[in-house]
Amino acid sequence: MNKTVDYILEVAKYGGITKAANNLYITPSALSKFVQTKEAELNVKLFNRMGKKFVLTYAGERYVQMLEEMMELKMQMDIEMSRISSMYMGRMRIGFQMSLAHTVITHVITEFQEQFPNVQIMLEEGSSNDLLKMLQNNELDIIIATIDHPIEQFHCDILSEGEIVLAVPTDSPLTEGAIRKDKFKYPWIDLNEWHELKSIMFSEGQIFRKYSDLIFENYDIKPDVSVLVKTTKTALLCVANQMGVTFTSDILVKQNNHEQDITMLSFGETRFTHQLSLLSCKNNMFSHEINVLNSIFKNHL
Repeated sequence: MNKTVDYILEVAKYGGITKAANNLYITPSALSKFVQTKEAELNVKLFNRMGKKFVLTYAGERYVQMLEEMMELKMQMDIEMSRISSMYMGRMRIGFQMSLAHTVITHVITEFQEQFPNVQIMLEEGSSNDLLKMLQNNELDIIIATIDHPIEQFHCDILSEGEIVLAVPTDSPLTEGAIRKDKFKYPWIDLNEWHELKSIMFSEGQIFRKYSDLIFENYDIKPDVSVLVKTTKTALLCVANQMGVTFTSDILVKQNNHEQDITMLSFGETRFTHQLSLLSCKNNMFSHEINVLNSIFKNHL
């Protein structure tokens, strides 16, 4: 059934076989055969073929609608069964980025437990992408993570909006040419003047690697990577110890107490912003507790 849901919804989403097949990591011929087999099984035509385009028929529209309703029902069922499970009862599973560990443990969790002493807390550290996957798989109840857009399947509370900055050692030559500019929070630099700087680069799959790659591409910069890291905490320590520069969030520089040994620089034509958000599955059994956790977190950012 999962294959049916994924395959049919992807074809409907992209309106064709090729893009859907690429996204599903199968061959177009295999996906086309699957659709034909499913139509024969249902004895109804789901798509009208118009050249390379696959357009939903009325039956196809109803089928897709029911598949989506079925997915939502299954999610609600999984949540309810987890709630009933004695192994799960009273345990809140919270995921967060390692760079937020000090705030999460020292302030947020301690205050939360004062209000909910009978709730057992399980903490999980990881990258934004890894945490999102765990939330999708119902392995976590809540995550606090850096995202660049709302994710429709989750309830999303924005804790704070941050700016993507270039983090450099305080004595970096880049600071000498930085200027104050309207609408920018920090001294501004022209990235076109990037000259053979050592770069602290995030591993593939990390959200700040995605941001960095985008920036380097826009400015046609080929970074000289001195260190490859997996976490913002490590990246900031590398910058503080003058091993290079990196793109990161101003929120995380402050949360890791690096305002004395790292200078934050703005760049670009407009501010490059992101959101630090608290995400949870919709219809979560901990809705009240999540609201309290949300308020506590905002007080410490």
